[in-house]
Parts: sequence; C-alpha cells; structure tokens
Amino acid sequence: MDERMRTNAQELAHVKLMIELEKQQQDLRDARLRQSLIPEDWADLEATAPVRPRKKKVTVALDEDVARWFKRLGAGYHGRINSVLRSYMLALISKEVLSEGDRNRYGEEIWGKAGVRGKEG
Repeated sequence: MDERMRTNAQELAHVKLMIELEKQQQDLRDARLRQSLIPEDWADLEATAPVRPRKKKVTVALDEDVARWFKRLGAGYHGRINSVLRSYMLALISKEVLSEGDRNRYGEEIWGKAGVRGKEG
C-alpha cells in the first residue's frame, strides 16, 4: 500500500477522532463500573418487591442527581423509588432506623417502645 503523508486538515481530523475514541472508551469503562456496582437482582426489584397494587399519585421534588440516577437505571424507576421509600418506612416502623419521634423529651433513644402521645407524665 502506498504510504502518503496526511494533510494538516487530515491530521487534525485524525487527532480529533482519536480523542473522541478515547472518550468513548472511558465512557464505556465508566458505564461498566457503574453497572458492576448495582446488585444483580436490582432489575427484578419492582417485580419481586412486595408492593401494594393500589397506588396514590403524588408530586414529589427530588434532588436533581437522585432523579437522574434513578432515571438512568431504565424503565420501572418509579417502582424502584417506591421500593426504596418503602424499605425506609419499614426500617423506621421496625426501629432499625431512628426518627426524631424515637427519642424521649431527654433525647434518649426509646427503641421498641411506642411513642408517647398526648400528656407526658
């Protein structure tokens, strides 16, 4: 094959192409890394999670990065958000996680005890 020298425009186009290819390779490596951080069962979460069939439409404002992250996971992200919120709700109910209402007036944790309502004695 005849080796010809590239023109300046051709060399510039070649360099730009190589830079773009390197960016694409880095994006692919990043995507694979992100994918490896997601548990294998994540795609089945919406179908397997015990979610009540009756839904209530609400409007909620999420942080932009949180909304973008869930949307990038693909179809069914509403159900995944619901599952995450349900898990947190159940953790609060089971006292695995403390909320502000899980402390007495002295700031002490009241694990496993029902919150005091009405008058405190």
